[in-house]
Amino acid sequence: MRKAFLFVGIFVTFLGWANAQTKVDALLNELDRIIADRPTYIEVKEDKIQGIRQKLKAAQISASETYLINNDLFQEYKVYRFDSALHYVYANLQLSEAAQNSTWIEETKLNLSSILTSTGMYKESIENLKSIDTETLHNSLMERYYVESKLVYEGLHQYALDNKFGPKYLVKAKAYQDSLLSILDPGSNDYLLEKGLIYLQEGDLQKAQETYQDLCFNRLEPATSIYAKATATLASIYAEKGEKDLQKRYLIESAMTDIQAVVKENLSLTSLAVELYQEEEIERANRYIEYALADANFYNARQRKVEISKIYPIINDAYQLKEKKQKDTLRFYLGFITAISVLLIVALVAIYFQMQKLSRARQNLHELNQALQQVNHRLNESNQKLNESNEKLKEANFIKEEYIGHFLNQCSVYIDKLESYQKVVRKKVMTKELNALIKMTESKSFLESELKEFYSNFDRAFLRLYPNFVEEFNSLLGDGQQILPKKGELLTTELRIFALIRLGISDSYKIAHFLRYSVNTIYNYRAQIKNKSTVERDHFENHVMSIGAFYNDN
Repeated sequence: MRKAFLFVGIFVTFLGWANAQTKVDALLNELDRIIADRPTYIEVKEDKIQGIRQKLKAAQISASETYLINNDLFQEYKVYRFDSALHYVYANLQLSEAAQNSTWIEETKLNLSSILTSTGMYKESIENLKSIDTETLHNSLMERYYVESKLVYEGLHQYALDNKFGPKYLVKAKAYQDSLLSILDPGSNDYLLEKGLIYLQEGDLQKAQETYQDLCFNRLEPATSIYAKATATLASIYAEKGEKDLQKRYLIESAMTDIQAVVKENLSLTSLAVELYQEEEIERANRYIEYALADANFYNARQRKVEISKIYPIINDAYQLKEKKQKDTLRFYLGFITAISVLLIVALVAIYFQMQKLSRARQNLHELNQALQQVNHRLNESNQKLNESNEKLKEANFIKEEYIGHFLNQCSVYIDKLESYQKVVRKKVMTKELNALIKMTESKSFLESELKEFYSNFDRAFLRLYPNFVEEFNSLLGDGQQILPKKGELLTTELRIFALIRLGISDSYKIAHFLRYSVNTIYNYRAQIKNKSTVERDHFENHVMSIGAFYNDN
C-alpha cells in the first residue's frame, strides 16, 4: 500500500511538473511572437511622441504649456531613450530657472535624478538631490524625493558589492524607504510595492509573494512599465523560494510587458536569457541577450550596455560552440541522407525490374492459356501447369504488394527526414554568416514537390489495385454527397484517407502522419464522410473494407 501511495505521489508530481513546463513553453512562444511584433509597438510609441512634439511647434505657446509638453516627452523617453529624456529634462530645467518657478525646478531636478540613477550615474544623482530644498517640497514631490533617494542608494549598494561601503548605502536606502512609507497611504499601490520589497529583504517570502500577487493580479494595469517591474520582482521572490518554473513564468511576463510598453531600459529579458543559458537552452538565450543588447544600445546608457556586455560574450560563446556541433551533426546527417537516397534509388530500380518480370510472367500465362485451348489432349498436364502458374502469380502479386508497401514506407520516411532536415537547418543556422543556407532552408518548394509526387505515386498504385474504388465508395454516399476528384487529381484527401483504411491502416494517428495532417483533422474528415453515408455509421468502414476484389488490368 505504501508503495502504491508513493507511486501515485510521484505520478502527480510528474504531471504537475509537465503542466508547469507546458505553460512556460507556451509563454516563451508568446514572447517570441511579441518580439517579432516589436516594430509595431515601436511605431505606436514613435507616433505618440511625434504627436506630443508637434505641440511644441504651435505659433503661440506659453512657458507653462512648454513645461508640461517637455515633461510629457521626458516621461515618454524615460524608459525609451536616455539621451532624449535627458535633453527634455535640461530643457525644462533651463525653462524653470528662467521663470524662477521653484516647484518646476524641484520637480525637474527629481526627474533628472530619476534618469541619472537608472543609468548608473549615482554620484551626479546624489549631488542633484542634495541641491533640492526639502523644506519647501509639498507632499507629492516629497514622495518623489524619498523614492529617488532610496533608489540611488539601493543602486550604490548593488554597485559596491563590498563589506565596507555597501552596508552604509543599504542603511541610507532603508532610512529613505521608512520615510517614504510614513507619508504614503497604506492602501495605495506605491505603499504595497515598497512593503513587498521590505518583506523580501527581511526574508518573509510568503508575505512578499502575497503582496506582489495582489498587485499584479488585482491592482496594476497590464502592459505598463510598473507592471513589468512588479512581475520582475515577483520572479525574484520565486527565485528565492527555489520555484524555477514560476520564476521563469514571471520573468517572461515582465519581458513581454517591457516590449509591449516599449521599455528599452529593462532587465527582465537579460535575466531570462541568463536563466535559459543555465538550463542549456543556448539558442534562445543567445537570441534574447542579443535583443537585450540591442535595447541597451538604443537606450544609449553606458551603465546598462556595460552590464549586458559582461554577460553577452559568455552566452554567445556557448552559442557559437553549440552552432559548431550542430554543423558537424548536420554534415553527418547530410551524408546519411545521401546514402539513404542512393539506396532508395537502387530499391526503385529493383522494383522496376521486378515489375517488368511480373509483366512478362502475365504475358506468358496468357500465351499458355491459349495453348491449353488448342491442345485438349494435354489438358491434365496443362491444368497442372496452370495451377502452378497461378500459384506463382499469387506469390508474385503478393511480392508486388509488399514492394509497393515498402516503397511507400521508404518514401514517407525519406520525406520525413527531408522535412526534419529543412526544419533543423532553418532553426539552427539563423545567423548573419549563414544567409545562403538560411535562404535554402526557407524554401518549401522542394518538400512540397516531393510530397505531391509521393501522393501521386500512392494514388496510382492504389487505383491500379482497386480501379473502381472511387465509384464503389461514392455508391455508399447519399445523393449529391459524392466525392469526385478535380481535373488532374486521382484521389481527394477524403478518398485518400479511406484508401488507407481499405489497405488496413485504420489508426487516425498513422493516417495523419502519412498525410501530414493533425489527428483532429483526420477525425473530422472521417466523421463528415460517415454523416453523408447511406449505411449505418458504425458499419461504414466495414463496407469500405469490402470494396472491390483485386483487378488485374495487365
